Amino acid sequence: MSIVVSLVLLATAGAQMVALVRTLRRAVADADDQAELAFRRRQFRRRMQTSAMLAVLAVTLPLGQWLTGVFTSPWFAVAYWLFVMLLVAWLILLAMADIISTRIHYGRRRDRYTIEQARLKAELNKIRREDEEGEL
Repeated sequence: MSIVVSLVLLATAGAQMVALVRTLRRAVADADDQAELAFRRRQFRRRMQTSAMLAVLAVTLPLGQWLTGVFTSPWFAVAYWLFVMLLVAWLILLAMADIISTRIHYGRRRDRYTIEQARLKAELNKIRREDEEGEL
C-alpha cells in the first residue's frame, strides 16, 4: 500500500515540477513588470522546493519500511520516522511561506489598483462636472 501512495506522491511532484517550469517560462515571456517577474521567480523557487520535498517524502515512505525491517533497533525506527516528520514539517512551513508571500503580493497589488481606480473616478467626476458647467 505504501508503494502505491509513494508512486502517487512521486507522480504528483513530477507533474507539479513540469507545470511550474511551464508557468515560469510563460511569465518570463509575458513579463512587462520587473517586480512581478521577480515575484514569479521567487514563487517558482519556493514551489519547486516544495515539489522536490514531496518527491523526497515519496521515496522515504517505502524506504523507511524496508530499512526498519533491515535494522531491527527500535531507536533506528524512531530516529528515521522523526526525520520523516521533520521533512513533513519543513514541507508545511514552505507551503505556509508561499501562501503568506502570495497573499502579501496580491494584497499590495489590489491596494495599488484600488488607489488607481479611486484616482480615475475622481478625474472622471471632475471632467463630468466641467462638462455640466460648460453646458449651462
